Amino acid sequence: MTLKKSSSGIGFIEVMTATVIISIACIGLMMGVVHARGELHSLEIKERATEELLNYMEYWKGRIADGKLSPYELAGDPDGDEIFLVGGLGQKNSIEARLYYDFRRLNNFNDYGTTDMTRYELECWIKWGDRFTSPTGRYAGDTGYERRLSTIMTKFEL
Repeated sequence: MTLKKSSSGIGFIEVMTATVIISIACIGLMMGVVHARGELHSLEIKERATEELLNYMEYWKGRIADGKLSPYELAGDPDGDEIFLVGGLGQKNSIEARLYYDFRRLNNFNDYGTTDMTRYELECWIKWGDRFTSPTGRYAGDTGYERRLSTIMTKFEL
């Protein structure tokens, strides 16, 4: 009686095939994680910019309600106020933004007839660039974003 010897182990080809499949899956997972992290960063910056814009608009609404605006303030701000959404001046990973505003005095006519009240249209906007969401290369950091808010303020004469 002779016994048959059979080898039922895992060969080198099977191990290498499994390694390649696992590596491809890991690369796909890592690319997904990097993309998700970039999107979360972008949302965080947009939220921060919106908060700053809302605060800036509330400031100017208060100034209009105060009624003591100078002619310089009524002209708007073409240069903008510099703020930092992330970091600060001179820091490596800071994101700079500029806040702008513009006033426009409206005439006495509206959809419901004429009015004797002084009305202003206040428009505020913020512009920022985010180098983290732009692709690396020659034009890195040139990605620009902007948010705008507008309202009409009425100045009641006492």
